[in-house]
Amino acid sequence: MTQSLSNRTDASWRSVSSRFKRKILGRPIFPRPTTMPANEHVRPHSHHWGQITYISDSVMTIFTPQGTFVIPPQQALWIPPNVEHETFCRYGGHFRSVYIDEKYAAILGDQAKTLVVDTLLKEMILTICTWPEDYLLDDKTERFIQVFIDRLELAPTSAFFIPKADDHRLLPIVSELYSNPGCALTLEQWGEQVGASARTLNRLFHKSFAMSFSQWKQKLRALRAVEMLTAGETQQAIALQLGFESSSAFNSAFKKFFGTTPGQYLKR
Repeated sequence: MTQSLSNRTDASWRSVSSRFKRKILGRPIFPRPTTMPANEHVRPHSHHWGQITYISDSVMTIFTPQGTFVIPPQQALWIPPNVEHETFCRYGGHFRSVYIDEKYAAILGDQAKTLVVDTLLKEMILTICTWPEDYLLDDKTERFIQVFIDRLELAPTSAFFIPKADDHRLLPIVSELYSNPGCALTLEQWGEQVGASARTLNRLFHKSFAMSFSQWKQKLRALRAVEMLTAGETQQAIALQLGFESSSAFNSAFKKFFGTTPGQYLKR
């Protein structure tokens, strides 16, 4: 498991165990609608079945052995069976999970991945989460479930993911920047702290993340910006927290990364 966010944040996070105690699903797919309060951390856990994790009006951060996934409303996360994960929801929101029996899980793969949620897939997730736990499994429902699985299989993956760092020299850097993405330390200054040259550290970033330190930091700040925008924070407040000199500098960086302005992103 990658280092927990709970080890890097203040005491305002409220850690809870997974509330889902069911031993068997009893259905091919199982609806799990809940409302997550702000600053909730669900401790590491796993299930014998797969899980589609979706939040319709906020952003979640989910840690897995593969790395960190940031899930805004336009995305969902596929978590295969028996994959340990922990969830953080800084601003709260309507959490909509669909648990998926192992017979369908093989179709969706054995690696966690972020899926793009189009209008149809969103409505299917929301519809399933209105079903009772003992819903009638008739021919119509089975056809709906099959189309749902097909849509998940066909959904494009997205880049809202940062692999975990394996090298001990990167862990202090990654840990601090997750907690404080506005940190202005250069790679040379980090090198003095962790006992490695800037060149070595940059090589390690390429090895662990397939990108340079600068690119990794830009991606982290972009993902955090999406979380804060979705929560309704102003561009000026986001720019200040993420270490940009001005809101216009933040706007330009956001547009360069996502191909659209923050305002256009929210409308989309």
